[in-house]
Amino acid sequence: MRKVVCTNEDGLSSEFSESFDPYLLEKLEGVYAVKNEIAMSKNTSIDGSTYQGSNTKTRNIVMTFGMLGNDLEHQHHRDFLYQLFKPDTRGEFLYLENEEQRRIEYFVESIDITPKNKVRKCIVSLLCPDPFFYGLSDTEVQMSGSANRFEFLHEFKEPEPVEEKIIFKLKDINNKSAAKQVGFKAVIVAEGEIKNPSIYHVQKDEIIEVGTSTKPFNMVRGDKLIIVTETNKKNVYLERAGKVTGINEYLSEKTRFIQLQNGKNSLRYAAEVGEKYMAVSIFYRETFLGV
Repeated sequence: MRKVVCTNEDGLSSEFSESFDPYLLEKLEGVYAVKNEIAMSKNTSIDGSTYQGSNTKTRNIVMTFGMLGNDLEHQHHRDFLYQLFKPDTRGEFLYLENEEQRRIEYFVESIDITPKNKVRKCIVSLLCPDPFFYGLSDTEVQMSGSANRFEFLHEFKEPEPVEEKIIFKLKDINNKSAAKQVGFKAVIVAEGEIKNPSIYHVQKDEIIEVGTSTKPFNMVRGDKLIIVTETNKKNVYLERAGKVTGINEYLSEKTRFIQLQNGKNSLRYAAEVGEKYMAVSIFYRETFLGV
């Protein structure tokens, strides 16, 4: 049985399913269909049009559900729904069916509750600027760092390593997501002194450089550099001694906030000084065109 959980920016949440408890999800539109906007140009004396590109349109999810109960219960349900779906507010839409779980962020366009009846109807329209659904957890790709090789209970039969250093200066990521571009989070932990770290995308010939010759960026042991390239969230942060600070001013003019393309993505990390002290992990979330 499918069900939907909507949670608004205030943390208020409710479940809607195909059984009255207290809402009956009767109709769910906009979660299966995909609409693309095609850009074309017409040329004089040439038949047809020239294809220029396409983008996936904003997703519009419309839920229709009923409410059972007496007048007092109806009043309580209506008040709750008006709080949950306040117009022009951000929320998270979570779709669950069997083992499938996918989420998408929305803004409330409208809520319409029908007049008094034995079963009141409610229609909610949600607009999703980012039209893709996302998995609930990130995929982690470790490029360099330490992997534990020791577990309790343990019997030493011969000398063996407690941990092992992992180093992939060039790492391939196979992105199977539906979106043409998928943002990621790169986390660089300093295991020693580092100067001007960078991440390079081989296929796209794009680089993220933190620190330049005129404005160098230095990391000390324990520092954490966090690079976020997700749409509408592009930023670079330094976490030092538990304090997080935005440091976009250290980005070079050549920097592009790299995103993963469909298929193969070869990423390489480097630093002007201290490259061997970089522990690098990449986190990204798989995207879907529908549920």
